[in-house]
Amino acid sequence: MEQNNSKAAQEGTAINLDIQELASKGKEIAGEISRDINQRLNVLIVGKTGVGKSTLINAIFGANVVKTGSGEPVSKEINEIKISDKFYIYDSKGLEMKDFEQTYADIENFLKENEQKSAQEQINFVWYCICESGRRVEEGDIKLFELIKSSGYPIAAVITKAQQDKDENGEKFSDIVKERLGADTVFRVRALAIRDDEGYVKKIMGLEELVEATYAGLPEGIRRAFAREQRVSKKIKFEAASGIVTKYSAMAAAIAVTPIPFSDIALLIPTQIAMITHITSIYGFNLDGKQIAELTVSFAAVAAGGFVARAAVGNFLKLIPAVGSVFGGAVSAAVASSTTKLMGNAYLAYLNDNFELIFKGDFDLIRNLTSGAIKEYFENTKTKE
Repeated sequence: MEQNNSKAAQEGTAINLDIQELASKGKEIAGEISRDINQRLNVLIVGKTGVGKSTLINAIFGANVVKTGSGEPVSKEINEIKISDKFYIYDSKGLEMKDFEQTYADIENFLKENEQKSAQEQINFVWYCICESGRRVEEGDIKLFELIKSSGYPIAAVITKAQQDKDENGEKFSDIVKERLGADTVFRVRALAIRDDEGYVKKIMGLEELVEATYAGLPEGIRRAFAREQRVSKKIKFEAASGIVTKYSAMAAAIAVTPIPFSDIALLIPTQIAMITHITSIYGFNLDGKQIAELTVSFAAVAAGGFVARAAVGNFLKLIPAVGSVFGGAVSAAVASSTTKLMGNAYLAYLNDNFELIFKGDFDLIRNLTSGAIKEYFENTKTKE
């Protein structure tokens, strides 16, 4: 394919790209350089029945991810909830104090067994939930929090259903929780908007702060898995994906460390496909290899500045030279890196601008990301770099 493309370029004709072949190579590269795409996320949520654990999970990870309970247990001892092959939530027993000793033993055994599991199966962090309206931190809470913390798990104290931190004497419940649990930080969250008797609406609050603090305390690989699953913070989606762009730009430079003919642009495209695949996974889209490859080639055509992508027969795509295109030039490491970086940043800017629409659940990426939109984001990104 590369020899034919070189000849075609010299003659000013189209360069044919085998989409299936490029997609396969891109998938192989993505698998080789990082396991982030398939990194599993494991979350343990601890708290009494009715504190709003399920509501919190659904607010952060997506509507109806788990069944929302209303004062009734939805778990027995430790309940494993498989959201996907890459995401598991573990929900503690309701923590009713009359059964506390058994619950404590269950969680203690669970944590010990978890330590013996593979890295992919181990708990990554814990959210310990206490409802603000109860305004109580019981001895059982203190013991459990200390058990989890002393076992080495990242743990955050989360005050759920937050409405009023201060009591009639001006004492903050968040201060009480922090002191009694020995927590480094306490997060007050309201996962659902609440309308009071006067009609005033108290908005959702505290979710971004909880998500961003959790993200900051995780190892790099787990960070990207967490960024992938959460739907609250566009900031950490963007940050996680930006690191991916940097990584693949360096790879592109390595490919072109000895300058390659411009007609051999197909040598770079698998790396760019891997980058687009990786970014796309962070934003929660499930595109097949061919869709990713076609999307990448569309970006590459704009980046090449003088090529237009056109569908060809079967699994092939053509890069057609526009009037005034220059052939025979070479792609250096600097050009390969900067072009790949521009491609990734333009795609990332598009996803970031459409964050809210994407996570409302009704956003067709392939249909909306037209060639016109790609060109617009390329130009906007160029001016910022």
